[in-house]
Amino acid sequence: MKTIIFDLFDTLLDKVWFDYNKGLTYLADTYFDNKREKLKLFADEYRERFMLKRNETQIETSFIKQLEFYERKFEKALSKPYDEIEWEFFSVCREETVAVGAIDLLDYLHERGYTLAVLSNSIFSSATLKRYLDKFGLLHYFGKVVSSADITYRKPSSQAFEAVLQAIGASPSPEIYFIGNKIDKDAMGALSAGLSPILISKEPIVAPCVILPNLTAVKECLERSYLYVNNIADRESLVDGPGLRTVVFFQGCKKACKDCHNPMTWSLSTGTRYSVNELAEILKAKAKNKKITFSGGEPLLQSKAIIELAKQIKGYDLCMYTGMNEEDVPTELKDMLHYLKVGYFQRENLTTVKPYVGSTNQSFIDLRRTYETIDKR
Repeated sequence: MKTIIFDLFDTLLDKVWFDYNKGLTYLADTYFDNKREKLKLFADEYRERFMLKRNETQIETSFIKQLEFYERKFEKALSKPYDEIEWEFFSVCREETVAVGAIDLLDYLHERGYTLAVLSNSIFSSATLKRYLDKFGLLHYFGKVVSSADITYRKPSSQAFEAVLQAIGASPSPEIYFIGNKIDKDAMGALSAGLSPILISKEPIVAPCVILPNLTAVKECLERSYLYVNNIADRESLVDGPGLRTVVFFQGCKKACKDCHNPMTWSLSTGTRYSVNELAEILKAKAKNKKITFSGGEPLLQSKAIIELAKQIKGYDLCMYTGMNEEDVPTELKDMLHYLKVGYFQRENLTTVKPYVGSTNQSFIDLRRTYETIDKR
């Protein structure tokens, strides 16, 4: 299940400044005959009556309700639809920037076919939050954006998390991650709802969840922790490196070579997701003769996780097939391999004679001999 739900403010977006009174001034000058002091008194009354206990009751009061309250107090109907006034108010009273690492993380998750959603504690509607995300070019990543203003309940209430799960058609699962920046509302709320929280914090915090300094670290964590596999061959192979070998075909390739014999491995958004630990245990049980070939697809698209996998099956005879060049292979990974096939398939140079390759431009390298030559020097 590839699903991640994000908090919005101070997680995906970083606050530059927020001034609610600036929004009230705009509202008074534009819609209530410049009666700033009077509107400020009504705003204080509304806050006292309806908003002070939100964190205790976990019940949200929407900005639309606030506008209705002002209409009654001023005995004057607003001249525009509530949603348009809400957007104007929202736009006036704040400024944010996209959090460091957000775009790279969202691109990675989108490319990998994750279902992404937003759950935010906000008095502003999901329609307004969507417009704001669109302003930053982020909206297209998310299937659903859920605001507490619309569902009545605030995080950490179970109802808030149930609402976003229902919106995306999912059930509670520890395989679903919730990424936020508040221990009580985000981390503990998600944990209680049966999800796996990731807390973004630059401060040293003790909490029963993964704690990372920024969204860049989230991407790096995921890249090292999970592998996407098209299949693990049922039968051992004699043509994918020396000896009888267990072959793992990793999912994802951007080369799209003509007449590739594994086009089903090209897509980055399909395949089965395994944790590194899980795949290592499967391979240990399957590869009785301890000879394993990493193929694809393009294994180097998942090089960080494959490095971690190779560490966990240290002592096995490891071979890798890549369409990249030898210098593209990370040294840390290369040092753990015994054999390496490099170069992309060229139909015009097809060969059935040269062992372990598909076209003559490709090279099959016995790294053990290379190391021995280096040692002798």
